[in-house]
Amino acid sequence: MANNDLEVLMNGRVAGRLSESAAGLWSFVYGGSVAAQALEPPISLALPRRQAVYQGDRVRAVFCNLLPEGEIRVRLAQSLGISERNDFALLARLAGDCPGALSLRPSAGAPVEKRAPRQLNEAELRNAIAILPIHPLLAEADGLRVTLPGEFDKLPVRYADGAATLMLDGQLTTHILKPARPGLRESVMNEAYTTQLAAAFGLAVAPCEVVHGQVAALCVTRMDRSSGEVVNALHMEDFCQIAGLNPHEKFAREGGLGLHDIARMLRDLSARPAADLRALVQWTVFSFLVGFGAGHAKQLALRYGAHAPRLAPFFGLWSTHVYPGMNYRMGFPIGGEDRPDWMTVGRWHEFARQIGVRGSYVIEQLRDAALSLPPLAAEVEERFQRQNGYASIIRQIRALIDQRARQLLVSLEAELSKAREAEGAAETATAVTTPMPTVAEPPQATPTAPAEEAVASAPPAETTASTPTPKYVSGSQISLLPE
Repeated sequence: MANNDLEVLMNGRVAGRLSESAAGLWSFVYGGSVAAQALEPPISLALPRRQAVYQGDRVRAVFCNLLPEGEIRVRLAQSLGISERNDFALLARLAGDCPGALSLRPSAGAPVEKRAPRQLNEAELRNAIAILPIHPLLAEADGLRVTLPGEFDKLPVRYADGAATLMLDGQLTTHILKPARPGLRESVMNEAYTTQLAAAFGLAVAPCEVVHGQVAALCVTRMDRSSGEVVNALHMEDFCQIAGLNPHEKFAREGGLGLHDIARMLRDLSARPAADLRALVQWTVFSFLVGFGAGHAKQLALRYGAHAPRLAPFFGLWSTHVYPGMNYRMGFPIGGEDRPDWMTVGRWHEFARQIGVRGSYVIEQLRDAALSLPPLAAEVEERFQRQNGYASIIRQIRALIDQRARQLLVSLEAELSKAREAEGAAETATAVTTPMPTVAEPPQATPTAPAEEAVASAPPAETTASTPTPKYVSGSQISLLPE
């Protein structure tokens, strides 16, 4: 086969072939018979299994979303001597250990014997992290065949009992080491604290811990790997892959997916759409209160189970709004608004309408979060700093949470007052405009009660039966009552 062919493996088994033509057109075709294909899941929900060849942008999007982005991609390409725009060559060189259960390898040539893993001592780990800005992912320095999306340096490893091990030649990793982000003070402590706060708040998140040593780093457990003596890949794909969008289309403000699109896809694809919609609402509320402004379609993913995918645990949560140099908008607009200081209760109602859930449910979640998150943040801070030491950035995160929670409660109370006033005005208007019921004069031959007693005992002119509030909303709206 030509050098522009790559075998695509899923859980170590060949699933199909990815090709690039001389004109730069990408194509993918599944391997195996129709009967065999029916027993296997697709490599992506964007590419359902079929015999015919897939071609075009959708194919490219599924695989390009496996690669790093931004400035780290430029440095990575330079260190490998590959053009930064040559996605196919980058995949051929790096995609041995990918997000999810996919891996890619050249179609031609004999299998290469895998090198033994290399455990790093503290000095070697410090050196490995120190050279990441020059050799991202250690792809050139140590010949690692591993790729991860994102715009900041990372080092995939296996991590156990306080020791990091480099997995060479595309062998599966279990953790991701994330060093400090350049120019962003205490970013490791920021993400570690915010993620642990999210877990205490009730969100399913990728577990993480701060690795202390000569260089501090955040150690994040990969949610696309199984735990145990034998490491297996769990298939997972982000919403850019599912929608067939390229990485540069990840932000909603740039034409990418909005929260309403994510909600629709959860309804269509999730094994438990109601539970996943609740999680999406909770994540959105939490992101707003802590100032996480980097949310986009690659921050959310589906993880495959035995029968159907579910919304994957959340990852990469940190307070971006505490840094003056970073964008102060929300990554996902909420009800059409991405400026936190411009958020009104009406925007949250619009958000509920857009994603197809009850407005009263979203308002209830907002009120509960505004009341519970500030004291919870103080509790988590105390526990976190006992384990990891003092970090001034946490006080800034807490101050931001307190401010937004107060503003939110004031807005909610103002809306409630308006609703009460409107209800009172409506009752007054009804009382003024409703005529007194008329009482028919009885026949002269029948004894009658005094006039006052007749009016008092007369039935109302109109009786309206009260209608109980339905537990489930019909149509496209899913009930968000506890299951």
